[in-house]
Amino acid sequence: MGGAGSGALDDATYGPRQSRPVYNKSTGFFVVGRKLYDANGREFRMRGLNHLHWDNQSVGIPKTGANTERWDLDFNQPIATNLDLMQRSIGYKLVPIAGNWDGTCDHNGATLDAIVAKWVATAPQWKSLEKYLLINIANEWGPDKSLVWRDRYIAAIAALRAAGINSTLVIDAGGCGQDDQDIVLYGAEVFASDPQKNVVFDIHIYGGWGDHPTDPWIRDIDRSFDALAATGLPILVGEIGPGRNIGPSPTMITPGRVITAAEARGFGWLIWAWDDPAGEYTSPPRDDWFGMSFTGDYKSREDLTTFGKDVVESPSYGLKALATRASIFR
Repeated sequence: MGGAGSGALDDATYGPRQSRPVYNKSTGFFVVGRKLYDANGREFRMRGLNHLHWDNQSVGIPKTGANTERWDLDFNQPIATNLDLMQRSIGYKLVPIAGNWDGTCDHNGATLDAIVAKWVATAPQWKSLEKYLLINIANEWGPDKSLVWRDRYIAAIAALRAAGINSTLVIDAGGCGQDDQDIVLYGAEVFASDPQKNVVFDIHIYGGWGDHPTDPWIRDIDRSFDALAATGLPILVGEIGPGRNIGPSPTMITPGRVITAAEARGFGWLIWAWDDPAGEYTSPPRDDWFGMSFTGDYKSREDLTTFGKDVVESPSYGLKALATRASIFR
């Protein structure tokens, strides 16, 4: 296949080239409208997975067809270690999303401030990977439908940009990542606060979501996805689990239903997770949780759990069928 910028091939694969806006100072990914573009100005739709255990090689990930790898990083380890993990993704031609999990399901503003301080303290090192990197400021931090979520993230963006971090920022919804109303009501203000207009909003699909639910507190996937699309903001469905009523926040929505709904609205999507846990962490291996692989590898489909087979190999919505490598790796 031809390299990036090879004319008709790239236009057919990625659509026409988009010029970087003059206000955007990044050398890497940037946002225009609802779309994310890579350093070549080619559209990039995130279709990938989450890597929970940073200290496990998970050698099968590059074999899945995924184009994005979202990392749960440990910020107590040396920055060089985390940068090496990002380089591993890049070496496999996967776009890395560096993420901080210190504020998961936390509503305390001081927690987010502390997370932002860690990014700021290591800003020069993250800048070295700017061409390839997205930064997920804080996994699932913040309250539902809240001005606190809005105002704290406006402050976080200002601090990161002042520190010289120009990468695309990924901002999770509050309510353990599941609250669509943070984004619907306040996302536009958060986005507008960024002088570089380079933010993607992330929603997670677990027990707070349903397919035509009868309970009033459960979000209907079609109505809520339509409302998110109507914001005109770039949306990532950053965690999609196995459904089947599995987990601490269970839902019966199938991965295929979520992926298909995301695809219909131009959203990116990521599966949770390659390694949470399956065979390499439990004995005997289990097929009733969030892990996609029994072994950490993917030599054949027998290495994959029921969940893994579904989201990797489905001919209509699987990673192999839909994910396209970023043009910067072509």
